[in-house]
Amino acid sequence: MKKKLYLMRHGQTMFNEQDRVQGVCDSPLTEKGKEQALYTRDHYFREREIQTDLAISSTQERASDTLELVTEQPYDRLKGIKEMSFGLYEGWLNKMVPRDWETSLPHYGGELFSDAGNRMKETLTEVMKQPDTESVLAVSHGCAIRAFLTACDMKPPRFNNCSVAELDWDPETGIFSLSEIWQNPLL
Repeated sequence: MKKKLYLMRHGQTMFNEQDRVQGVCDSPLTEKGKEQALYTRDHYFREREIQTDLAISSTQERASDTLELVTEQPYDRLKGIKEMSFGLYEGWLNKMVPRDWETSLPHYGGELFSDAGNRMKETLTEVMKQPDTESVLAVSHGCAIRAFLTACDMKPPRFNNCSVAELDWDPETGIFSLSEIWQNPLL
């Protein structure tokens, strides 16, 4: 029987609002980010009556703060689903990052896009293998989620803050498949 993964991006942060690269550095959720999280809770999870057996978050505060607004269930924080590192570019305006960032970041102390995707895939596969877990809510980050979906041979769109990718995981094959992407309309 397939298991469900609800992979959610965190709410808007101060750096998102300023159009800055965050990566592994952190900035707090804005009021809009908190509103986005509550909107997702009410209009995605509650309206669809989705309940999960397990909740996990990136170790970064913006993700755990988002998760705490979406659910009251206990959760674990996992380094394996944190945002990818942008090295020296963290804190810079997004428009100043080179166009070849997906492959050039290691030259500046960052992480390859493909490495972030493989890290996410490995971590989420281990989470899905847990016995007595049929559905998981995981809160992560925009680039890390796109890298994960790319590592799973999917063509991901850009994720709005607090959007959710609903995936099926087949325990027989270990393959993730995308059921739906729900984009939070609060931009």
